[in-house]
Amino acid sequence: MTLPVDLVKYVRKKVIRCIGLFVLLECVTVLICIWTWDYFAARVPFAFHIGVIFWINVIPFFVTKFPWALIDKSWCGEVVDVSIEEKVGAYTLANFMGAYSKNIIYLNVKLDNGKHKRIAIQDFGSKINDIGARYDQVSFAVPNAGDVTKHLDDYSIGDRVYHFYGLKHYYVEKKNLALTECVVCGFKNKEENDVCVNCGHSLIKNV
Repeated sequence: MTLPVDLVKYVRKKVIRCIGLFVLLECVTVLICIWTWDYFAARVPFAFHIGVIFWINVIPFFVTKFPWALIDKSWCGEVVDVSIEEKVGAYTLANFMGAYSKNIIYLNVKLDNGKHKRIAIQDFGSKINDIGARYDQVSFAVPNAGDVTKHLDDYSIGDRVYHFYGLKHYYVEKKNLALTECVVCGFKNKEENDVCVNCGHSLIKNV
């Protein structure tokens, strides 16, 4: 499947930003090492000094995920199972801690190479602040099980799922097309839309 031109440009810009940020951070770490070489060389053991330099120069790799972010991990496959699960977690604000739960729709996808991949395609439950409430009075709005179950019909066995290099969200080629998710921001658009009403990028349509 060929991506629209604007999505190709979007991915290309992400790659350029990744490389540019890595080069910038690496230059900064090298300069820091040069400027501090004499200072630390005279005060700490040589082995320790070399270890510090090594880890300082590793930081840009972790921050930018370079070069792993440049590896093409595109794949496609067919949905073989649709399920829903409830996940429980916790959030903290200042000295306040609260628990929340959310329901997540998972797709079990059989890839074209025969392997299986389980992906979280949609979740329900969002943190909200009551108007006029103190900053630590936070709750999570979670739809009841009946409301969430209705969304299982958004996906069906046999749907094709695509994951494109450089794009965060999945594209699901649905048998029963109702809404089209944007592969850039994940916003659900009406079937007749050609571009995402949220971010303005082109929508991938069933082929």
